[in-house]
This record gives sequence, structure tokens and C-alpha cells, in this order.
Amino acid sequence: MRKLFRLAGAEFNKIFYRPSIFILTAILIISLVLSFMLFKPTKNINKISFEGNTVASIYQDFTSSSGNEKTKGGIDASFNLVYTNVDKSYDSIANDDKRATLENKVLVLWKDVQQKLLEQQTEIYGHSSGDSLTASQKADLKELLGDIKANANNLMMYLAQLKGESLNFYFTTKQYDTIYKEVQNLYDNITLNDENFVSKSAFSRLSNSLRANIDLAKSREIVGKLEKIEINEDVYNELVNEYYVVAKDTLQNKYMKQIEDFYNDHLESKTEEDMTQINEYIAQYNSYSIMNKTLLDNKFQLLRIGNKSDTELKDLVGYTEVSKYALNEQDALYEYVLAKEDFDYNYLTSFNFNKASGSSSNAYDFAVYSMQILSIFIIVFTVFYACSSIAGDQSSGTMKMIAIRPYTRNKLFAGKFLACLMFGMMLMTIATIASFVVGGIMYGVPLTTALVVFNSQTVVTMSPVLLMVLYLLSVIINLVFYISLAMFICLIFKSNTLSVFLTSALYGLQIILNGVTGAVWLKYTPFGHFDLFKYFGNPQLGFLSMNILPDANFVVSAVVIGLLIVVMNSISHLIFKVRDIS
Repeated sequence: MRKLFRLAGAEFNKIFYRPSIFILTAILIISLVLSFMLFKPTKNINKISFEGNTVASIYQDFTSSSGNEKTKGGIDASFNLVYTNVDKSYDSIANDDKRATLENKVLVLWKDVQQKLLEQQTEIYGHSSGDSLTASQKADLKELLGDIKANANNLMMYLAQLKGESLNFYFTTKQYDTIYKEVQNLYDNITLNDENFVSKSAFSRLSNSLRANIDLAKSREIVGKLEKIEINEDVYNELVNEYYVVAKDTLQNKYMKQIEDFYNDHLESKTEEDMTQINEYIAQYNSYSIMNKTLLDNKFQLLRIGNKSDTELKDLVGYTEVSKYALNEQDALYEYVLAKEDFDYNYLTSFNFNKASGSSSNAYDFAVYSMQILSIFIIVFTVFYACSSIAGDQSSGTMKMIAIRPYTRNKLFAGKFLACLMFGMMLMTIATIASFVVGGIMYGVPLTTALVVFNSQTVVTMSPVLLMVLYLLSVIINLVFYISLAMFICLIFKSNTLSVFLTSALYGLQIILNGVTGAVWLKYTPFGHFDLFKYFGNPQLGFLSMNILPDANFVVSAVVIGLLIVVMNSISHLIFKVRDIS
């Protein structure tokens, strides 16, 4: 081990003799300044308050009928609206069979094409000889085709309507598109111009073509197999009772009562302490309402989802933007806070790119924002040094001189890898500390505890300093991957320039792919598993961290990244061991 660290130390020192280290330093300083100038975080408004000269004026503003969402009326209306929407959706699922309606409309259209057209065709041939049509027959045929076209249009409109409603069946986008295209094809192929009615044979050609080519068989098969959503009535009633009936009673008889009692006892008070206290009671009222209405809505969505996975949800009409992971994460957080009889605004949330973790921006928020930018340059330069430590040393003959010494090939490779890792980790740590210091000076360092939901299930309270360390570790894991990738590519292609280009291009691709959020196929690539920090209560970290993908979790992502690092380094060791480095 002593020889390994001696090698790593020598390689580490070589990096600092490169002129490019001054360029990197200048870039990092400029980027830190730019980060400060660009930092405009979204406010995390989770605690309401009112301005006033007395306790009475604050109370009157809160209870006014202005319709403002911050007032009692606005809070209560929002709370009741969530219940109303949930109950309406449940009633639709339990009583309004949209699947049966859809099935009936498809069946009516199928009968129009396969039965009525044939019956009409048979009738006109049976009532007169010759190929000509009477005026009456032309009118009847036009009316029939007009009715079919109208029914097809009606079905297309109903399909479009279903997209905006709470469905009582699972309907994939592929199934939806298949039915819609079949119906639209029928609609487009029915023309009411006179050339289709000049003769019996002309009408027969149109009728036969429609029945043969647009038989709606796929649509009928799809509708017949649609899976209906089932929600247990007792489970639903328990949900409503806990998060609406009981919560509403608690909201009025506990949290509103303490506001009214305080108001009656301190009616004319003008002290800052009393005005702060009544605002605290108002904030509790609002927070309790928000947590319960959110839980009611989320848990009802989970009842509708049933055992469907996130991957399946991405393809279901009405669920494409729904994430079971995000719903479970938020539910776990609010249930934890409610069980403690506490409030969400008393904690910091997990850090997010360009979003305040508390009621105002702080040093941690700025540090994460800044590091999302600084880490780009640190990783790119570290990749450059990793490639040049092998390809550069080999082309200059330095590798041969090192190999003469009593070091094994494994130690030579490990020493270079460790030196690059030490360099990257040092820069990451310094950049994080510098960002935190600048953020602390400008925005302050909160003493509030952070509330973290790990892997959407386990709620943990921790110091924000520890949470910041976890963020730094996740960035370092990303760094380890790209060092491993750079050396792996370098040993395969034996070219410093090509290795740097390919590794940097893949890193750029990761950043670009972060914009393709939610694509299911991304979970089969390493890019969808970077930045493990997103599993610590923040599924949407920033532009360098892809949103949590369908059915992914911390264990899966950690295993994927870990295996890739181990495999790349194992292959690199084998190649380096047998390669001629003269």
C-alpha cells in the first residue's frame, strides 16, 4: 500500500505542474462569481403570515371574505375542493361506466358499417333492375352514410373527452391511438359527393371497400379487454374519514379555535410577540390543511393506480405525469409530520437546483446550485488528466521509465487512478466549501433540521450539514464513474485526444438526456442512475441530475453504477497488464 500511495502522490504532484491547472482555477473562480449572479431560486412559500398593527387587524385579514387563497375562506375552499374532486372521481369510477359507453359507441359504429351498409346494399339491388338509382334511393344512401360519418365523429369526440376525465378503466395510449386511428380512417373514407351515388355499382364499391378495409375489429377487441378500475368502498370511506372528515373537524375545533381564543385574549395587543404568535397559529392552520388535502388526493390516486408500476403508468391515459415514487415520498413525509403533531414549514426540504429548501434561500441552496455548474468543469478537467496520465505518459516515454521501477502494472494503473480521484475529490471539496462560504455570507446558514425521505419510504431528520455531505458524495461517485470511463476508453483507443473527446461527449450526452425526463428506456442506461442524492427526498434535483425514472430506486441505481465502475476498471487493469507500454 505504501508503494501505491507513493505512486499516487507522484502522479498527483505532476498534475499541479501542468499549466492547465491555472486555467481551471480561473474558470472555477469565474463560474463561482457567475453562479452568484445567476442564482435566482424559486421561493419555497410554505408558511403564510399577515402584516398588521394589532392582533385584531391580522385576525380580520385572515378571516376576511376577500377570496384570497391565504385567507381562511380560501384555505377552506381549497380543502373542500380537493374532497369534492376526489368524491366526484370515485363516484364516476363506482357508478358511471365509461368503458361500457365506449364499448357501446364502438359497437354502434361497427353495426353501421358491417350490417346497415350491407342491408342497404341488398335492398337497392332487390327493389329494381338495372344499375341506376332512384332519387329516393340516393337520398336514403346519403342519409345512411351521413349518419355513419356523424357517429364516427361522435366517437372521436368522446375519445378526446376521455383524455380530460377521470377514467374508470385503464386505457393505454397505444390502445387509444389504435381506436382513434381506425375511427378517423372510417370518417375520412366516407365521402358524400355525388360520384358515389351515380349508380348501384358505385355505391357497392364504396360499401364493400368500407366493410372490408375498416371492420373496427381491433377497436372491438381492445374495448372488450379494457381493465376496469376497482376501489374498495370501505377503504375509500376510511380514507375520506381520516383525511377529510376528521381532519376538517380538527382544523376547525382545534387549530381555528386556538386562533380565535388567542384573538379574544389579545384583541388590542400591538406587541411584536403577540402578532408573531397569531401568525404562527395561522400558519399551523394552513399547514395542517395542506398536508391533509394532499394526503387525501395522493392516496386516492394510489387507490386508482392499484398495482400498476410506474413504467405501466407512463403509457396510461390520464397517468402519464403520475409517479408512484413521488406520491409515496410526499405521503411518507406528511404522515411523519402529522404523527408528530408538527408542521412541514419547521423543516428544511432536501436541496434542489435553484429552489429554496426553506422559507428563504440559504447557504446550502447556493452551494448546490453552484456545484451543479462547477462540477462540470471539474469532471471535464479530471477526465483530461486521467487520459493524459496514460496516453500522454506512453507517448512521451515516461510510462516506460516508470515501468522500469519495481512496480507491478496493477500498482501503476491503480496509482494513476487514485491520483486523478484525489485531485477531483480535492477540487470538489474545495469548490463545495467555497460555495458554502459565499452562500453563508450572502444568504445565511439556517439552524433548521432537514427532513429527508430516503427512497420514498423512510423518513429521517438530519443536520443539513450531513445532507450536504451526502450531496458531495453523490457528485464524487459521478466523478469516479467518469474517471473509470476515461481510462477505459484511453486504453482501448490509445489516443489521448480521442479518449478525452469521447468521454466528454458522453458526459455532455448525460446533461442533454436530463432534459428527456421520464423516458422509460433511460433506466436501461447508466445516465438514468447518476446522482444518488435524488433518492434522499428530491426526485427532481437539477439539470445535472435526471429525475427518478419509472420503477427505479436507490438500490437499483447504486448497483448499476457500482457494477459499471467495477467492470470498467477490471477490464482496464487487464488491458494495461498485457499492453506493450514501450
